[in-house]
Amino acid sequence: MRISTQTFFQRNTTSILESQAKVSNLNVHLTEGKRVLHGADDPVAAASIQRLKQTISVSEQYVKNIEVADAANAQEESTLGSMVNILQRVRELLVSAGDGIYSTDNLDTVAQELESLKEELMGLGNTRDGNSEYIFAGYEVDSQPFQVNAFGTVEYYGDQGIRELQVGSGVDAAINDNGFDLLMNLSNGNGSFNSTIGSTNTGSGVIEQGVVFDPAVASTFQGEEYSIHITDPGGGQPNQYSVYSIEAATVAGNATVKLAGVDLNDVNIANVDPATVYPNAGSSVNVAFIATATPGEFELQINGQTSLPAIYDSNVATAQQITIDGMTVEVEGIPVAADSYQVNKYTAPTQYYQDQSIEFNGVRTKLKGEPLDQDVFTLSPSSNTDIFATIQSAIDALRIPGDTDSQEALRLTQLNMAQLELDAGLDNVVNIRSQVGARMQTLVNQTSISEEFKLVSQTAMSRLEDLDMAQAISDLQIEQTSLEVAQQTFVQLQRLNLFDLIR
Repeated sequence: MRISTQTFFQRNTTSILESQAKVSNLNVHLTEGKRVLHGADDPVAAASIQRLKQTISVSEQYVKNIEVADAANAQEESTLGSMVNILQRVRELLVSAGDGIYSTDNLDTVAQELESLKEELMGLGNTRDGNSEYIFAGYEVDSQPFQVNAFGTVEYYGDQGIRELQVGSGVDAAINDNGFDLLMNLSNGNGSFNSTIGSTNTGSGVIEQGVVFDPAVASTFQGEEYSIHITDPGGGQPNQYSVYSIEAATVAGNATVKLAGVDLNDVNIANVDPATVYPNAGSSVNVAFIATATPGEFELQINGQTSLPAIYDSNVATAQQITIDGMTVEVEGIPVAADSYQVNKYTAPTQYYQDQSIEFNGVRTKLKGEPLDQDVFTLSPSSNTDIFATIQSAIDALRIPGDTDSQEALRLTQLNMAQLELDAGLDNVVNIRSQVGARMQTLVNQTSISEEFKLVSQTAMSRLEDLDMAQAISDLQIEQTSLEVAQQTFVQLQRLNLFDLIR
């Protein structure tokens, strides 16, 4: 077979170029320290490496999210700690003010400090983070959450959202708590009942909180507002108490109806007073609204007895009291013709004595002091309130003018209810602070998990892509030797010329 000179040249040139390419490739791998730089280096390993890189990238993002979440929760925890300090100070002031040792001037001084503490609390509720976002506004981070409205009360303008960041596989961490759940979503009184005393009381009687001791029975009467009425039977006999309630029967309007008084000494009281005690027949009477010829004005009827000529005028914004045969009903709002309520009697007149426990319908309360004839004490179902309204209620109680027995009783009752609400609010803030602490511990755990997972992935990726330096250097030396041999061979082939042998 004849091999031309041109063929020798082409083969040697190709061999040299291939060796140069191999040397260059080995140099690149040595420089990078990687065995797999391209998919062609090891297709299976390259695919696994790409997946591991994605896993490492996700772990790194989790760590970044954890850092953001930890900073946010640390700021919230610090703010909540300051709130706890303020509320504890408020509680100290309420306890001392309720001891009855302060003068009127002292009480006003306490009220002034409470006003300052209230403003401080609102300021903490409007705390911003490093991005100038309100931390207690829910998702509405650009809206100031707590603002004073035109009536001087604090309202919440955020929402109930809780922002979260993903800090692990299937693990989300909250980075805030909304101000509504923190400070606004409380129940007045003790959470079951709010205790109040009549504004026209003349005695020193004080009512304690209403406690449900038999939930099964109490739930049957859920939603009813109870009132305890004091009667002086005369003849030197001890005062007596009786228990009533009022509840909606058929109501389409928007009126608030309360039983404000029952005068059992009224000569006509039998016309409107339930004849017997629940559950006997005749233990309730009906209260109805009858429309008059004048829009917005209503005749009130109790057990069929009319209030005329007295009427209820819904065009008047304030509450109005109407008395029919010794029973007084307080109405506020706008009723609708044919709206009806039901007055129930649960306890017949019973002798009252100091610190007496009064029980009915699975509920227990206690009266203290010396109530007088026609004094009334009310247990209303708890409704929503907020911590700012609670503090304001305490301030208002401290500023009740006068120091008569009835004024002291009103002040003390209002302070007692404010203290119960404050305790519930303080417990709520402490609980949320504990939740924030738990979240921060979760973030610590997730940091360890993400770092360990990242390390495992990096180790696995290193095994797949890292270069065996000793082997690579040996391969490079072999390829360099091969290249040198090919180059020298090519030089020798170039000298295979007949004319070079002629001398």
